[in-house]
Amino acid sequence: MAKKAKTEIADDDFVVGSGNYLKDRGYADPAETRAKFFMANQIAVAVEELGLSQAAAAELTGLKQPDVSRIVNGNVKEYSVWRLMMALKALGYEIAIEMQRRGQGGGHISARNRADEGQSITLA
Repeated sequence: MAKKAKTEIADDDFVVGSGNYLKDRGYADPAETRAKFFMANQIAVAVEELGLSQAAAAELTGLKQPDVSRIVNGNVKEYSVWRLMMALKALGYEIAIEMQRRGQGGGHISARNRADEGQSITLA
């Protein structure tokens, strides 16, 4: 068996990212996209946990089956945050928007699934 030759990689083949993958990939609003991905993941989990086919999930959520397929596969560009929240609501999730004044300086925006303490993200 012949040994493969090592390929040398030039230094200019590497790109240093900003630390924000979605921004580096060209998403216009990385925080909103991160929120959409978070909700799409919750939808996918709910569909699986409820043992629903995509057609049954579509009927339950008022979406079309191809929409459910796109969402559970993380293709969320065409869907608004509101539409994803309404799908989650139809799947039995309670969605809450809470606000608390933090005083001077900036606050932050985060999302979490109370049922799963590991599912929490900071959006902005």
